[in-house]
Amino acid sequence: EHAPAGGCVLDAGAGTGHYLRAVLDRLPGRPGVALDLSKYALRRAARAHPRIGALTWDVWRPFPVRTGTVGVLLDVFAPRNPEEFHRVLRPDGVLIVVTPAASHLGELIGPLELLTVDPRKAERVADTLGGRFRPAGTWPLELPMRLTRSEVATLVAMGPSAWHTDPEALRKRVEALAEPAPVTAAFEVRVFDVAPES
Repeated sequence: EHAPAGGCVLDAGAGTGHYLRAVLDRLPGRPGVALDLSKYALRRAARAHPRIGALTWDVWRPFPVRTGTVGVLLDVFAPRNPEEFHRVLRPDGVLIVVTPAASHLGELIGPLELLTVDPRKAERVADTLGGRFRPAGTWPLELPMRLTRSEVATLVAMGPSAWHTDPEALRKRVEALAEPAPVTAAFEVRVFDVAPES
């Protein structure tokens, strides 16, 4: 509902293209661009929707996209490059940033000794975007799940805790969980408008 009438949809850190596909389904006729470092994920992204073009790309580098051509820019659990976001977005474009909420995976944090979400996450996101964007809305999103131990292990392996936990100790802690394990995925969806040039 915040999308302007034109411009492509760019997903910076697109992974397999799951979210980009959903947005393109809601915006008929728009082309989509998936950027990600993983060529394996991008192979899936390229097949996720007929209007997705997938490029192996480091989002910290200048994007291979013309200035002012993006109508909607997605950043879901991915690094943020505010200079490039601002450059490629149209003046009426929107930036959608999805980050974990403080309660994300809360049922697993203690038992598995996972990293917690920074309580100042919303403030840090706004700070990184500087004066280039204006907040246009924030929505909480919670999804209750019941996961097998194998699914919990996969979920943890995809997050930052995987880099800060001994794999064998983590495996033993996962094995001690009840199955299925109740887990809440909690997110904050933030929409930003492009701030006019000063």
